[in-house]
Amino acid sequence: MSAGHQTIVQQTAVVDDFLPPDLRVPSHDQVAGRMTAWPWPLVLDEQMIACTQCGTHRDWLIISSRDQIWLRCRAGHQQHEPRLDTAWYNRSTGPADATHATFEDCLRHLGR
Repeated sequence: MSAGHQTIVQQTAVVDDFLPPDLRVPSHDQVAGRMTAWPWPLVLDEQMIACTQCGTHRDWLIISSRDQIWLRCRAGHQQHEPRLDTAWYNRSTGPADATHATFEDCLRHLGR
């Protein structure tokens, strides 16, 4: 450096811009799936979907996992629904209100 020039160093404060741990939500790669209650009948292609085992047609849990949609009736029967996809799930459901460590914990949270 030549004589007469000064180097100015500005110090900036270090700011933790992350949310507190209790407000953070897991990223998509940390979640095995998502689930929401769907109390209404589900109609696809002008056909009301019914449980293949017990025939019920409302009060579903809709499960989105690994780019597949599964329907679970109140009796606990599950069936894959290939006409629905993750994009439909994202458009049709609201934000998650909780995260759970296990599938069973989520079922309990949703009253199942």
